[in-house]
Amino acid sequence: MSRRGLAALLAALPLLVFAAGAMAQWVPSGTLVKVLVVRDCDETGGDVAVSRLDPPTIYLCPRVVELVRKKDPGAEHFYLVHEYGHIALATASEAEADCWAARELAKARNGERYLNAAIRHFMHRPDQPSARYGSPRRRAERIRDCAAM
Repeated sequence: MSRRGLAALLAALPLLVFAAGAMAQWVPSGTLVKVLVVRDCDETGGDVAVSRLDPPTIYLCPRVVELVRKKDPGAEHFYLVHEYGHIALATASEAEADCWAARELAKARNGERYLNAAIRHFMHRPDQPSARYGSPRRRAERIRDCAAM
């Protein structure tokens, strides 16, 4: 195996571990397969995950992923797909990434499970509006609307 192939395999390992833990059915395809996924809570600033466009990279905080998973199993997967949405659309818009993720999960095998978990997750959060995301309730409604549930 070439160094590049080994590097790609090692880069994909955190995603595979994360996805397996979430029993995920959605997997990236096309150019998204090449997106580097890194476990680094410092880069996420305390969030579940964040993405960077140049180079396309997703940073996950395993500690926060686990907290979300314990409270709302499956919701953590929405966050990951949402970050892929930022990269797929080359956008900083949280609403666009939410809709992209909702549509992707709606098409995926067992995707409804993860969508329902994300909707529950946001509905249970305190209703504190954010300039970037809107209120948690609005975010849950956006996911439901975009997934056509």
